[in-house]
Amino acid sequence: MVGTHAVPGIAAFAKLSGAGACALTLAVLGVLAGCGRHDDAASTASRTVCITGYNEYTRKLHEFWLDNEHKSGCFGNPSAREAGEAFGGGGGFACGCQVTPGQTVKLAWAFAQPLDEIERGVAAEHKTIDVTIPQPESSTSRYLRVYFRKNGTAELQWVDDMNAPELPPTVEK
Repeated sequence: MVGTHAVPGIAAFAKLSGAGACALTLAVLGVLAGCGRHDDAASTASRTVCITGYNEYTRKLHEFWLDNEHKSGCFGNPSAREAGEAFGGGGGFACGCQVTPGQTVKLAWAFAQPLDEIERGVAAEHKTIDVTIPQPESSTSRYLRVYFRKNGTAELQWVDDMNAPELPPTVEK
């Protein structure tokens, strides 16, 4: 015959008063509740976004890549083409790229060059920095703005709507 001592702890639980058993049950349920998915976990999941660039440099940017190492698909061309330039267009958005909030990734960009420099074989200037993908503004955020600061840094901003205010420009010192 199997008694209450067959499973360790059952006999002790059976001896608890009603209030003690209730308190223990609530404590166990509280611990188990920690095992489920939380909003924090949901916000760090990979997200599909539209990305756009804002350039503070006096020089134009030819193109940029965000997290190219993980083949995120985040790239853009924030400059328009003018006479004497080899490339241009772009602006607008690059949609369908994947980013993971909280992840530190590489942001790389190349400056535009005049056509005559390209024809002479002058290499374009490139920059690469580490940036951390910020947490989205809300669960519906789908636009990620990349601000290329003239001091060589960059800021990333999630917005729900492209009519949202832009970040202020870099303050001159």
